[in-house]
Amino acid sequence: MNYRYLVTSIIVIVFFQCLSIKASVPKPIWQTGKIIFWDKTALEGDICYNWLTEMVLFRTKDGRMYTYSTNQVSQFGWFDFSIHKYREFQALIHESDQAPAKQAFFEVCQDGSLAVVRRLKPRRGFRKIAFTHPAYYSDHPAMANNPEYFEYFVNDGDHLRSLDRFYTEVYTPLMTRYDKQLKKYIDTHNINDRLLFGRLVLINQYNLMIEQDVKTASTKGLSTPQED
Repeated sequence: MNYRYLVTSIIVIVFFQCLSIKASVPKPIWQTGKIIFWDKTALEGDICYNWLTEMVLFRTKDGRMYTYSTNQVSQFGWFDFSIHKYREFQALIHESDQAPAKQAFFEVCQDGSLAVVRRLKPRRGFRKIAFTHPAYYSDHPAMANNPEYFEYFVNDGDHLRSLDRFYTEVYTPLMTRYDKQLKKYIDTHNINDRLLFGRLVLINQYNLMIEQDVKTASTKGLSTPQED
């Protein structure tokens, strides 16, 4: 009896939580931004991105709304005053073991030789059951600032490589040029490269070293006298 009572209580609690969640569907947060289409034309105004549907919502001055997908939009973005940063999204080709290659929107998290991008994680468990309404996935600060919602990739220009398989897909094939320097950096700054934050820091350091080498090479080239 106690076991049945416990199970029934859990079901009732979950049921009412789901009802309360559905009763308070959040409204979209509009941002002043820019949409660039594949034909290079652009729209500027109020935009809102929905991570689940992968659609950009555009609102005109007279209140009309339009939705755009990766078939139409190559990139978009807005300045996020809550984090004092311009947030850029790009349409990129993504393929996985479970699905064929397709175009999807990714947010650019770090620029550089190895750019880091992210997209919404596939929903699982309670989140998949309770948070079914797309409105829960319109971009908002609490979601955008929580890395647990997202899966991260390195864009090397040709492929998207998962940060979940950091050493096999990213570090070994792409970053061993600075292996000694990066290992020293890990030890000096006590970086845990098994965590997402540590991997992002390491990729950022790699990009800085690439940038510095390019500047050094450029300076040497400019200072070298030209032969007649």
